[in-house]
Amino acid sequence: MPAWHEAKWVDDPDAGPQKKRRFRLAWAWLLLIPAALMVLSVAQSNNYWQYDDMTVSTLQCQEPVGEKPQGEEPTGEEPTWADLEAVGCAPAAIGAKVALTDAGRHPDADVESDGTTWTFEQVPTAFTTLALDVQLPEAAGRVFLVNPETSPPTVLNELSASDVADTLFAGPVGEVKSTSIQVVVSPPQ
Repeated sequence: MPAWHEAKWVDDPDAGPQKKRRFRLAWAWLLLIPAALMVLSVAQSNNYWQYDDMTVSTLQCQEPVGEKPQGEEPTGEEPTWADLEAVGCAPAAIGAKVALTDAGRHPDADVESDGTTWTFEQVPTAFTTLALDVQLPEAAGRVFLVNPETSPPTVLNELSASDVADTLFAGPVGEVKSTSIQVVVSPPQ
């Protein structure tokens, strides 16, 4: 006779065969879903899929656009498109060298140019760290960036002269919702 503290497990003979529930790969979904969400959020924050070709074209004005006093920085009071049309700004090959930079470095992109238009391929257009450097063969009075895709075109900002001879201009592109920019060059007074 067994001791009173010993117990025997007896299966119910009427219950039939029992299956054990197993979750062999259910835990994998718990790892896969957060991993996929993390990859998508990193891609979104780095804007991996927001690269476009950007086109920059040059316009030259026949007359000076309202000059700022000598030696002063741009005031932020840019002229309107009507003001630029009034002084005869039109597309022209002015012999400029244009460089588009992303946070101070030149993107590893091919640049196609015909002297009036530059096409920069695969530029990170979602970033506001884009800047434009324009080197002119002759001195200029003022240089503006224009968004030609709005109606009427919008003057975005004025580039700052980076040298004493007023031949090198640079400035941020800013938040532009288009892939086309015009550089408007005004002659000195």
